Amino acid sequence: GATGGLGFELARRLAGKGTHVVLACRSLVRGEEASERLMRDAPGARTTALSLDIAEPASIGEFRSRLERAAGFLDVLINNAGIFGVPLSYNSAGHEFHLATNYLGPFSLTGTLLPLFRDRPGSRIVNAGSLAHLSARSCLEGPRPKDGDYSAWRAYARSKLALATFTIELNRRLRGRNLIAVCAHPGFAATNIAKNHPVANPKTAVGRWFTKRVESWIPTVAEAVEPILHAVLAEGVRGGDHYGPDGWLEVAGAPAKARLNARATDEGLGRQLWSTTETLTGVSYLSTDAASNSVPSGGAGADERGRSDASVIFSPENVRGRRSMK
Repeated sequence: GATGGLGFELARRLAGKGTHVVLACRSLVRGEEASERLMRDAPGARTTALSLDIAEPASIGEFRSRLERAAGFLDVLINNAGIFGVPLSYNSAGHEFHLATNYLGPFSLTGTLLPLFRDRPGSRIVNAGSLAHLSARSCLEGPRPKDGDYSAWRAYARSKLALATFTIELNRRLRGRNLIAVCAHPGFAATNIAKNHPVANPKTAVGRWFTKRVESWIPTVAEAVEPILHAVLAEGVRGGDHYGPDGWLEVAGAPAKARLNARATDEGLGRQLWSTTETLTGVSYLSTDAASNSVPSGGAGADERGRSDASVIFSPENVRGRRSMK
């Protein structure tokens, strides 16, 4: 999220370019501290911290009015929400937390904020994905795992495949507007969420030896953020693009077009996922029966290119799940 790791680095880099950065944070105290750090790092930066729990529908519903008062409009939305490897737990709506935080929340937030986008070239929605989506076989398994059939890794991969599929379908539905949807993943990154995960802290001697050997290969946060920053700022970015590092297995490297799970580009799956998600969240937009939720039309089309220089909003990264249930 915007208070640390990749999100804070994104905010720092964008604030340094004169962008008005709105940090959406689960903890407003931490958000205000992050805002103060940004202004110290980039004197004259315009930053605003607002509270948002991306996993909770009520919080998303309340967020739009606060953002509208603070910024008035949007040019870029970066959905950087992410939890990874948490025990089986649910949000207040009964949705598994990986799915609620990594996908259902960003879907709802995007629809809620669409009317705030200005009709101008360069506007874009950037969803931060993960290499893990490549291993997912489905993203339509329902919001609650079957008893005894929960895997944190599988839940995470599934949520990231859902996010990628949503990105491609969203871009299809935005055609004819001055707004595009793209996704980008950082490869591996030396963030707290990764360092504190059990995978990065093996219990066996062999596991610790292997982890020590590969540590030097893991990109820093400043390096890992480049593909996402490219998706946000670069000219030549087109709707539906997917970026990641260009190195071995997309673990590290310079920004480049990245591999995408073939399921994410399946139009039938995209439509089915969209319909199912509207039912789960109660948020409908860009549908044939929800024209009132569409954003203003523009003449340049979904593949219009350009830079943005106004408000940016970040979804929060929740490090641990809550209300654990066995």
